Amino acid sequence: MHDHADLASQTDQQAEVRAALSFLLIEGVGSGRLRRLREAFGSWCAALRESPESVAEALRCDPSHAARVLVDARGAKADEEIAAVAAHGARIVLSGDSEYPALLAAGVDAPELLAVRGALDSPPELAVAIVGSRRASAYGRMQAARLAVELAERSVTIVSGGARGIDAEAHRGAMRAGGRTIAVLATGVARPYPPEHEELFDAIVAAGGATITEQPSFIAARPELFPRRNRIIAGLSLVTVVVEAANRSGALLTARLAVDDYGRDAACVPGPVDSVSSQGCHRAIREGWAQLVTGADDVCEMLAESRSILEGAAERQRSSLRAGARPPLVERKHPRTPRPAPAPAAPSTADMGLPPDSDAASVLGAIRELRSAGLDELERALGWEVPRLAAATLLLEMRGAVRRGAEGAFELSAVRGGAR
Repeated sequence: MHDHADLASQTDQQAEVRAALSFLLIEGVGSGRLRRLREAFGSWCAALRESPESVAEALRCDPSHAARVLVDARGAKADEEIAAVAAHGARIVLSGDSEYPALLAAGVDAPELLAVRGALDSPPELAVAIVGSRRASAYGRMQAARLAVELAERSVTIVSGGARGIDAEAHRGAMRAGGRTIAVLATGVARPYPPEHEELFDAIVAAGGATITEQPSFIAARPELFPRRNRIIAGLSLVTVVVEAANRSGALLTARLAVDDYGRDAACVPGPVDSVSSQGCHRAIREGWAQLVTGADDVCEMLAESRSILEGAAERQRSSLRAGARPPLVERKHPRTPRPAPAPAAPSTADMGLPPDSDAASVLGAIRELRSAGLDELERALGWEVPRLAAATLLLEMRGAVRRGAEGAFELSAVRGGAR
């Protein structure tokens, strides 16, 4: 019976993917209209069976337009799109699927589906976006790479847009440090942009990261697609950091989206005082909606203040899964080490997918040795600054390895009634 139930669930999900793509492949139907159809009828399969009058009400359009939408959707070649996505090593992940990123789902206007290459991390990730100018100076490139390396060394995921300049340096810096990075593309998987970064995107996936897009496979670069891409970057990240941006900059818009639409934090790296390329960063700092940061310690302080966002996203995800989320459509081609369920002993760093020489691994070892430790005690034991410790302990809390005791000290989460 269990096998039959799994097969039925898988079949239902495949049907939902086809139905969602059938609508998405129609010109003029995007994530917003997909969401209205799902919310109105409970599923995209159900929406395909509805009358033009019902669809017109859901889409807030006239019945004649709704009738054309239904005719086009029922004739759309969704199976061909699924095959095209798969041919480029990607898969379709729907909103509500068990691997859909929880931080992105918690935001406004989240994509209804994603085409994904590589490994998604559904539980909330300790993630920072690093974005900036495509025409970056040597200074800007150096700062983006330095920040990405420092954060990746602390097991922070780096999110960016795969563009020339700052974005590319952020991705490369994360990989040089052996870290995880996610590139959010504005185009379809068959038309990666910029084309000269195709090898970079392949390297990101091979290194355990991911490339994601909400666009059908054949969509090429158009100016209006990049602001849509930017909202996904902001939604995946707890903090958005801008490195080198002029006054009219898409990177600044990404940071503003993070603040205004997602309730997340934004920061800017200052540039030379006379640099036109950093005028936008300096203005954002002066206006007060972005913090000034000069390195990983500053960003980690901001991450430590994001605990409520992480907890809210995690609870939203748990509620969704309790309500019956869909399983992944296909097995991941680049799976990450799964996070373990609570066990009689505290999980090892290998169980959590953490390198043995990572900050989180060092902190976990110190907590295990001290049995219970606050930040002051960890600071004395390891000789680190508090921001570095805060990021590591937050990551360990997210992964279920440690918890805060009654007096606020960290202890192994699996310990009951005393230390091991």
